[in-house]
Amino acid sequence: MSNKFFFRIIELVALIAFFVYMYRFGIRLVRAFPTLSFSPGFTLFLVIVPIMAYIAADFVSGFVHFLADNFGSDTTWFFGQKFIHPFREHHVDPTAITRHSFLEVNGDSCIVALLVLLPTYYTLPVGASQFYLAMGVFVIFFLSGIFLTNQIHRWAHTAVPPRFVAWLQNKRLILSPAVHNIHHTAPFATYYCITSGWLNPLLARLGIFERKIKE
Repeated sequence: MSNKFFFRIIELVALIAFFVYMYRFGIRLVRAFPTLSFSPGFTLFLVIVPIMAYIAADFVSGFVHFLADNFGSDTTWFFGQKFIHPFREHHVDPTAITRHSFLEVNGDSCIVALLVLLPTYYTLPVGASQFYLAMGVFVIFFLSGIFLTNQIHRWAHTAVPPRFVAWLQNKRLILSPAVHNIHHTAPFATYYCITSGWLNPLLARLGIFERKIKE
């Protein structure tokens, strides 16, 4: 069995598992809502939680991107080939991601997301309290952002994205080509966040992800 075929199988299993568990976890959250009482303050907090989760997903996308660009070897079996090589290849051929299949683009994100989703699904009692419910809402929106990260990144390199995607990019609700192009400008050492890209200006100003950590 070739590595490529093996990786596609792993990605397919991860993709299916991700959607199955996200659906089941979402149903559990919906069923938990009527069992709890909500104060106006907590209701407002629940409205803010998805935004917080989306911002967290943007930060994680930048952190992972920074590590993959600067550390490790892309020849290391599985981990290097699956998680480091795509980022290194991307700098050599930025449009390569647009030629990959949906499974190849998003399968790795599902593998990473399952590391959070499975423990949360089996251990978090979302109906036990407002706190646990809020945690559940955070996780489901956070992982939705993680799942969409590579697809959003792909759209940022697509010459003519779908109309609704272009609208989202223009409104800066997802990573726009203009923002992402800063990362692809020498010295290629800033603007690593690739979900919404909202955090890039702040992290650049603070110098976070700007320099390679001394090994």
